[in-house]
Amino acid sequence: MMRNLYPLAFTVSLVAPVEAAIELTDGLMFSGFGSTSVTRSNNDAPLFINREISNTTCYDCDTTFGLQLDYRYLDQLMLSAQVVKRPQDEWSQPELEWLYASYEADALSIAVGRQRLPLFLASEYYFVGHAYFWARPPQDVYDSIMGFTSYDGISFDWQTMLSDALSIAVTPFYGVGKDNPIKYGDSTLNLKSDYNVGLSVELTGINYRLHAAYMNAGYQIDTEPKQTLNMFTLGGEYSMDQWQFIAELENDKMQTAWDLSVAYHYNDWTPYVTYGESHQRRKVNNVILGLRHYFTPHISLNAEWQTTRMAEDDYQNRHDGHFAFPPLYLAADKDAQLYTLMVNFVF
Repeated sequence: MMRNLYPLAFTVSLVAPVEAAIELTDGLMFSGFGSTSVTRSNNDAPLFINREISNTTCYDCDTTFGLQLDYRYLDQLMLSAQVVKRPQDEWSQPELEWLYASYEADALSIAVGRQRLPLFLASEYYFVGHAYFWARPPQDVYDSIMGFTSYDGISFDWQTMLSDALSIAVTPFYGVGKDNPIKYGDSTLNLKSDYNVGLSVELTGINYRLHAAYMNAGYQIDTEPKQTLNMFTLGGEYSMDQWQFIAELENDKMQTAWDLSVAYHYNDWTPYVTYGESHQRRKVNNVILGLRHYFTPHISLNAEWQTTRMAEDDYQNRHDGHFAFPPLYLAADKDAQLYTLMVNFVF
């Protein structure tokens, strides 16, 4: 099962992170990652679920730190655990992001335990900021399920080569109920999943990667009536010389969101631009301009400017856009500009 800390199978990707794991004993590997930033917006309303960046300089809104242990026995049995202090967590209360056992037999592997939801291109390494060129994955798509990143259950992963230059991975999965607390300012909502079942399919070529996924989930927010989510995602990544293009789409009955990114890799420098939109539930557009510098294969720095905008009618109708809650409640502006300086590392 492809569950390394940095599982970019996209072999010619110009930003593929370096495998930095430390071998403790035969078959036992230890690795880690982290990100921290200085960031501020020009709006009093807090931006982004689980980060809540506002018009005060923040030194820990993005702070992430993770540790991972992998143990492989006889090339077939693997045990993996990852503990992450996410941006919304206190240092004393990190999250067990995954803990599973997998067994591989030829092209098929089976995993049981807590696993990462395989919905997006960067899902597997979502918290590893060094693994992508943005300071944060674009919020239009990646915040579409309110920071819900893992499930407790079983998955089957089938991988094979379709040709000398094309591989496919097909992963059906099923998860049982799980509580997911979400902070909103001084309050906390509980998003409880009753189940989630889905399928992801990924094609990887010499200079491109295509990912599609579907998930059906039953869930409940606090004491509200139970609901059902049918979610579709589609993403693609393509490299041409120093250029890299990434596009993703998310759709469900409440919203449609998409984003498009273009990056240019020149030696240790990567300037990039992203544009995204969210419709129906959030109704906002999003522009990101940034520059990443790789000091070493294991350390990088992002300088990033981002703006989010919504229409006046949507603001008056109490849409939240990319804010943690509708800015109208604070009589704050409907738009925001965000400035970020972020350091990422792996070991």
